[in-house]
Amino acid sequence: MASPTPPRLSWFQRLRRLLHRQPGDVIMANVGQGASDVIVGKNILKIGTLVIPALPVVIALIVVLASGATALWLSLVPATMSDPFNVAIAGFSMIDSQGREHAANADSATISKTLFTTVQDELRQLPPDYKALVWHDSMSFLQKRSTIGVIMSEPAADLSARACAKARSLGADMIVYGVLDERTNPALLRLAFCFQNKTRSRDIGSLDELQQADRLGSPLQLDLPISDVASTANPTLRVRTAVAAKLVVGLRYELGAGVNFQASINRALAVFNQALDFLNKEDGSATRENGGDVVQYFIGREQFLLFQDQATPPASKPEHLAAARVALQHAIELNPHFSRAFTALAGVDFQQLQQLIQQPQRPEQLITDTTTHMNRTYQSAITTAHASGDTSAEAEAHLALALGYWLQANGAILRQPPDSVAAEAALQQADQERAVGSALTQPAQIRLRGFGAMIQGVIANRRAELSAQKGDVAASRASFQQAHAAYEQCIAAGQDDPGDEFLKQQIIATTCTPNAQVVTQLLQKFPQ
Repeated sequence: MASPTPPRLSWFQRLRRLLHRQPGDVIMANVGQGASDVIVGKNILKIGTLVIPALPVVIALIVVLASGATALWLSLVPATMSDPFNVAIAGFSMIDSQGREHAANADSATISKTLFTTVQDELRQLPPDYKALVWHDSMSFLQKRSTIGVIMSEPAADLSARACAKARSLGADMIVYGVLDERTNPALLRLAFCFQNKTRSRDIGSLDELQQADRLGSPLQLDLPISDVASTANPTLRVRTAVAAKLVVGLRYELGAGVNFQASINRALAVFNQALDFLNKEDGSATRENGGDVVQYFIGREQFLLFQDQATPPASKPEHLAAARVALQHAIELNPHFSRAFTALAGVDFQQLQQLIQQPQRPEQLITDTTTHMNRTYQSAITTAHASGDTSAEAEAHLALALGYWLQANGAILRQPPDSVAAEAALQQADQERAVGSALTQPAQIRLRGFGAMIQGVIANRRAELSAQKGDVAASRASFQQAHAAYEQCIAAGQDDPGDEFLKQQIIATTCTPNAQVVTQLLQKFPQ
């Protein structure tokens, strides 16, 4: 009969056995001149009247050394990212043939690691003013203390929110994540990102505009297994990872805090154009499938930012606005369901219409055509956002359309002779769209809330002026009071989110605060 297997010893028991090992115990002592009553024996140290067991001394020494090493590790190795710009590459989950999702497998881990090294290589080439840091869980414990983990796709409704929450906890400006779906053959890879502009001083537009452009092309078909992305039989995977890395670099340039805005935007534009050239060269053309629509969207965005920037020479502004229109139209051609591209394109119409109605010799037909195109484009943005369940994009499009109707009311007032009936009708449509957009705005979307309040204020402001022109003092006063209350709500939104520099500088400082002051002075002139 076989003898029973001896029980497994704990580490403490193994340490004691090591210290008690026989034979061959060695006891050594140097006793200084004049010492007395000193005993050095096996497992015992006695000096004078103090008797110290050797084993606890060894254990205490180990604890002290371990504690010191831990303290040093905690002080030197970061738990959060603290560079001016930080990118986290999450692990990619895997959905097996039975539809079960797992944290990762060899293929998804290879793709995630390759994306990390690609982004890392791109960021290392940035100038010193645009320093950036990228993290991945393949890094050692001596490089970071936090685990990025995997952003699981179930429940899907919370996927983007969970990714953004992980980015915030890491201190990352951007997190890239994905899922490899093996239920089909070839398998499908979906890449997405969440962008967190922490300072928000250079976020021209809605914060959600970047967060919701959350996919890097359509799902990518892959033949498995994948041994090495560089030499794989899936050349489109190499292209997609390279494009993703270029998008990261472009966004890094766009939001380069503390450096020249014009230089940052031009560098971002150059990178996005390089991404477009890369797609045309390596993949035949830019398509929705390889992320070409997103690249075109960002090209249009940079051109629009250059048009808006005060440092851009006035003579160059029409060129930038025209280039923005072309790029955004290309994005929509590649992806007819790209809601935010529709909103951005309608914003180009808004800027052009604003210029047209102020011209001394008004081109009425061009004004009509531009107005019609703007309204239709905003409606397309609303329809596609609603169809895709993007409530934030839908709210933004309704609010933008409301501002478009307000601009049409201004155009009717500037006609010769002024058309107050058309102006009032446009203001009525503006108020309806504003109400729908505000109802769709979530409480946490403070910027959209402030934007909606600003629109409500300018609509009421214009109504008050129309009523005053007709001699209706009571209606004018009531509308001015509504405008003042809306402007105060707009200002309060800035107080609710003091870190949102765009809200403070581009909405509150330019419209809500000065208009509130003017309305206050006007109300003092009304009879009580």
